[in-house]
Amino acid sequence: MKTEAIDRRQFIAGMSTLGVLGTVPHVFAQVNATAPKEKIRMIHIGCGTQGLEELNALLQHPDIEIVGVADPNRESYDYIHWSENGLFNKLREHVGDPNWKSGIKGIPGGRMIMKEVVERYYRRTRPGYNGIVAAEEDYRVLLDKVTDVDAVKIMSPDFHHAYQAIDCLRRGKHVIMHKPLGNKLIEAMQLADLAKSLPLSTHMMAHNSSAAGNMNRIKAWIDAGAIGTLREIHNWSNRPIWPQYPVIPTDKPPIPDGLNWDLWLGPAQMRDYHPSYTHCVFRGWYEFGAGAIADMGYYSLIPVFESLKLDSAVSASSRFSRVVDVRNGVPYTISNDYSYPMAAAYRFEVPYKDGSGKIILQWHDGGMKPPTPEGYENEDLPIQGMMFLGDKGAIVSGFLREDPKIVGSRAAEFADVPSAPTPSTKNWLDRWLDGCRGKGKGPGSFEYMKEVTETFNLGSVSLMCQGKKLEYNSSSRKVTNDAHGDRLLRRDVRKGWEI
Repeated sequence: MKTEAIDRRQFIAGMSTLGVLGTVPHVFAQVNATAPKEKIRMIHIGCGTQGLEELNALLQHPDIEIVGVADPNRESYDYIHWSENGLFNKLREHVGDPNWKSGIKGIPGGRMIMKEVVERYYRRTRPGYNGIVAAEEDYRVLLDKVTDVDAVKIMSPDFHHAYQAIDCLRRGKHVIMHKPLGNKLIEAMQLADLAKSLPLSTHMMAHNSSAAGNMNRIKAWIDAGAIGTLREIHNWSNRPIWPQYPVIPTDKPPIPDGLNWDLWLGPAQMRDYHPSYTHCVFRGWYEFGAGAIADMGYYSLIPVFESLKLDSAVSASSRFSRVVDVRNGVPYTISNDYSYPMAAAYRFEVPYKDGSGKIILQWHDGGMKPPTPEGYENEDLPIQGMMFLGDKGAIVSGFLREDPKIVGSRAAEFADVPSAPTPSTKNWLDRWLDGCRGKGKGPGSFEYMKEVTETFNLGSVSLMCQGKKLEYNSSSRKVTNDAHGDRLLRRDVRKGWEI
């Protein structure tokens, strides 16, 4: 994509129009393109297990230097991870010491862990490095102190994403971030709008252009009529694979030493600390997470939205598992509007961008799957997968569209239909860095994640409305048939955290 140069005067005028001029003192600081051979100086926001897991790509890249880290947690060993010792072993490789913290039990995380790992890696691998990585509990304080910063990586819990990314973009920083854009629809759309308006490089890490390869094969079969007219798309996942809690905890354990609980809550309303809210289990709460669909659906469905040119959903409804308890000897169903269910199915009506009609998109999680299509030769569908259902047949694939197969007798007839090759793309990190140097926005830019994000967030609101079908107008960004559902598009923001 070609981008035109923008001078300081043009940029000031544009920011004034947006109404953000003067809100942050560094708003112009890093808008100018970085010289091609200059390192991108980066702040890393969020130092939990996933941030530490993904450090390797940043540490090894010769054009990146991490100069600061921020996290409300100083250092602890109470995190949740997919491997008991895997993260420690990986960090020991980074610092070059197989015995690093060998006497400590648990899973590490926190800003002082990341600070030490980054500094020791650079000293070990970059001759002459004598820098000090700044560490603060509040990323805003860090950005005020370390002003010579080009970019940020955001790896905080879902509910911080939009607030932190908008603030950093207003400060003139390039942003790379994991999914989602935000866990409330309106704030996520505010971020997409802002990213579109600015000449800054953004990238959602769930986007990977090379993953579209198998979508090219599926699209070729659909276009050739292998399944007739496409009617429905089904996508299913074994998530959640983390604990989810059907009741709000009532006990009040002490806030761990080194954790700024008020700062961790950020824009969310104040509540008592509990470990059932933090680390990877935040995903299960409507206030803090975005559910299994946002954890995994971006990976599987971004190429589908792109290839089929799908717009934001115009309606969402849902079904979900329920939890039954006993009170005074009588079973009762727990009424829950605060946490995601163990299993859910979403049904979206999604129009094509060209106005030619719409299809049904269905997401299933927690072990739920769609009905097995007629002619499928296996006994059961895979534990995770995708299905494209037409009026004359179906295509079934793995979760990331791998190994797609036409189901039934029409497979042989369309076996040799040609498809576009997988596009040759640069590494996602290099593509984002190109954008930081003024070479245009990449395909994973935040503004291009609008439709899939809007759709997922609308599904979460349907769950909070007990499965009700919500009609949605993406132009006005309003739920048109339910006032309560419309209110849930927004967060009840704590004072001082307003966007």
